[in-house]
Amino acid sequence: MSVTRLSVRTCVRYVVPLMVLSALVFAPLLYLAWRAKLPTTVPEGKSMIRLAWALLGASLVPLLVLVGGVAPMVRAMAEGRPTSQARALGDGMRGLVRAVVPALLAMTAVVIGGLAFVVPGLALLVLFAMTGASTHAGAARLTDVAERARDRRTALVVAGTLMATFVVHAAAVWITQRGLAVPVPSKPRPEQLAQLIKLLRVAAITIALVAPITAVVLAAIYGSSTSSETSVDRPS
Repeated sequence: MSVTRLSVRTCVRYVVPLMVLSALVFAPLLYLAWRAKLPTTVPEGKSMIRLAWALLGASLVPLLVLVGGVAPMVRAMAEGRPTSQARALGDGMRGLVRAVVPALLAMTAVVIGGLAFVVPGLALLVLFAMTGASTHAGAARLTDVAERARDRRTALVVAGTLMATFVVHAAAVWITQRGLAVPVPSKPRPEQLAQLIKLLRVAAITIALVAPITAVVLAAIYGSSTSSETSVDRPS
C-alpha cells in the first residue's frame, strides 16, 4: 500500500483517536496559548508575535512523541486488520508513553547538531523524525530510523513532509497577521495589542490539527520502508 493511500485511510478511519492523542501531547502548548497574559505594551506585543512563531520549534518533541502514538493505527491498517476506535486509542496512548524517551533523545541530538551548525541539525531532524514509529526498544529506535532515512528517497519524502508542515503553520500565522495590527504600531490602541493573542492561539490550534496528519505520514513512511526492506530480503 502506498504511503499516501495508507495515510489517508488511517486518518479517515481513526480521526477521533488521532485528535484525542494530539490534544494530549500538545496540551502544554494549548494551555500556554489560552493562559497567556494579554499584551498591554509594545514590547509585550512583539514578544507574543515571536512566541507564536517559536511554537513551531517547540512542537517538534510532541510531534515525535505523537508519531509513536499513531504508529499502531498505521500498522493495523497496513496489515489489513483495523482495530476498534477504543482499542486504537488505548494502543496509541501506550505508544505515546514508549516514544517519550526516544523522542527526547532524538531532539537532544537535533539540538546539539543545530548548535554546531544549522544544516546538521536539519539533517538529524530528517534522520530521526520517524523515531516514534520504530518497533525497536529504547535508543535502538534512533539507529533503526537513521538507517532507513539514509535511503535518499525516504529522506526526501520525510523532508518534504516536515517542510509541508512548517509551511502550513507559517501560512496560518501569516494569514492571521493580515487582519491584525502587525507589525505593531508605535502607538497601538489597547484593543490592537489585545488582538495579538489570536496569533498565539491560531499557531497552537494549527499545530494540534496538522500534527496528527504529519505523524501518520511519518509512520506510514516508516512502514513503507519496512515493507520494501522485507521484499528485498525475501528469497526469490
